[in-house]
Amino acid sequence: MHQEVFLNLIEPLKPNLFGFAFRMLRNREDAQDAMQELMLKLWNNRKKLETTGNIKTYAFTALYRDCIDRLRKRNRFRLVTGTDFIEVLDNTRIDRDFENIDLIRQIRMAMDNLPPKQKIILELRDFQDFDYDEISTMLNMTVNAVRVNVARSRATISEKMKKEISYGT
Repeated sequence: MHQEVFLNLIEPLKPNLFGFAFRMLRNREDAQDAMQELMLKLWNNRKKLETTGNIKTYAFTALYRDCIDRLRKRNRFRLVTGTDFIEVLDNTRIDRDFENIDLIRQIRMAMDNLPPKQKIILELRDFQDFDYDEISTMLNMTVNAVRVNVARSRATISEKMKKEISYGT
């Protein structure tokens, strides 16, 4: 695979990959380091990418595993929420009005209280648009376990959002 073909495949994925790493690692420099490591790994395995069915899944899986390793080294496991998310929105060039940003911020804050595995699964499903099969492959889980985790996460967040909306009424 030539460099131009490689870049054409990877460049569109970079904003979402960076956002995912940033939300997992909660630190811009660590996310940039993870991205650099990922790009190096993808470049070194570019011949394998030609035969890999889904490059997006492959890249997110590699990034997920690298981020988990980094978090284990730091001995903590949290995802970014709150005002940090607005900074990620700027980097991924998402054009949203203020109300949508506020809603997403509230959802992210509700996600903070989810168990770590549920946070990651919900992030991959609802924010990165992976299907259940891809997530199950990435996290080495059954498809049914992924579906159950998504349903539980959504139900928990839905309850929190209902409480937030009805507060004061």
